[in-house]
Parts: sequence; C-alpha cells; structure tokens
Amino acid sequence: MNCPNCKKALPDNVNTKINFCPYCGGKLYEDGKEFLIEVVCTGQRNLSGGTMMLFVDDAIYYEVDPGSKIYFTARAGFHTLKFRHKIRNKTIQLLLGANYSIKVYYNSLSGLIETNVSEVDEKQYDSVFGDARITPPVMVTSDGQKGFDIMLGEDEPEYEINVTSGLKEGILKVYAERCEFGSEKDFKKEVVQYKDVVEVRKKMGAVDLFCVGNVHKVYSIPKDTYNEVMAFLTNRVEEVNGR
Repeated sequence: MNCPNCKKALPDNVNTKINFCPYCGGKLYEDGKEFLIEVVCTGQRNLSGGTMMLFVDDAIYYEVDPGSKIYFTARAGFHTLKFRHKIRNKTIQLLLGANYSIKVYYNSLSGLIETNVSEVDEKQYDSVFGDARITPPVMVTSDGQKGFDIMLGEDEPEYEINVTSGLKEGILKVYAERCEFGSEKDFKKEVVQYKDVVEVRKKMGAVDLFCVGNVHKVYSIPKDTYNEVMAFLTNRVEEVNGR
C-alpha cells in the first residue's frame, strides 16, 4: 500500500485507524466515500476447479467460482481481504481510495493463492464496471473471525471433557454450534449439529441429545462439570433453533 500523495510505501504495521501519511502528513483517503470492487476468479492450472472464498474485514463472506466475477462496495479506508481455497489462504490489506479490480487464482503447482490488484481509473470505469451488479454476500456476521471459524469448523471448543458413550470412552468437545465425540479405538469422529437436536435431556448423570429421526446421542459426563455443560448445551440448542 502506497500513500496516494507522496507515493511512498506505507509501513506494514501502519495504524489502520489513522487517515494521514506518516511520511508526508497528507490525507490517505476521503472519509465517507464508497468505491466499487470487482473480484475475478480465474481458476487454477488444472481442471479440478472449486469455489474461492472471500472474507472482507472478518464481517462479510462472499463466494466466487472459476470464470466468474463478483462486485461489492466498501467505504474508503483500510480493508482486509482474506481469500481461501480448500486449505490455501491469502490475506491482503487494501487502502481503498479508488475503484479496484482484483484477479485471483489458486496456483495448483505452487500451492499458493495469487492475486493481481489493479486500480480502475475513470477512463477504464465503463469497460470494467459497465455491466456490474452488486453481489449479495453469502454470510454477514457480527462475531468477526469467530463467526467464520464456526462456519468453517475451525473454532475452539468451549468444553473438552472425558466422557463415555455406550461402551466407548473418549473425549467430548463442545462447540458453539456442534459437539464432537471421538475415542482412541475409533478413528471416526461423531458430530452432532445443534440444529439437528430436538431436545437436551437429563439421563442418570448423562446428557441425552434427542435428535431428529428419533436418534439419541448419550454422553456420561463427570459430576464436577455436568450441570455447567448441561446448561450450556440447553441454551445453545435453544438459541441455534430460535426457541
């Protein structure tokens, strides 16, 4: 990112809340103004394809398929754009003081996501944005990164407890949107999404997750955490299902 006035590269650790250049003191962007951003996904070097995920400021999530484009607006200032394809990630910082076109692709040879960021001036505007239609986001979250971590299954568990389920001993990980049970003898992970839980029931020192399809997932939990975990699961299931 460069200062639009003196053209010097801004420091990597620049305070993104300021609106002046640390070198020349000039204003970095015009407050309150909005600009249009085009993101073009050009695919990758093999035919496997796949959707590119885009997270804007840890608040808005978009998807763009190979060969497709999306358009969105953003206020002038500093923005963080995180691109993700499968396990590949790339984050770029953008000082928005003009309209931009960003070409992105996942290089299957290097295993990296690569981006080409270009400013669109007034002469190019019609050719680039002439048929632009604002793309609705897939998801908007007020929880920041945590909200997207939940969606991607990368969030940290609220509880991690040694439990028994039937004849199996293992670890129950309790998350905000799901719980997972795994044992050393079984490589498979048993996942229960709260949206599939009809009711949380007490059962002789165990928690009974009564799921759709008349399915019961029962976990015996140690006494010292039983009441706390029971209350957490009950509240979260009700919140997730809007009860």
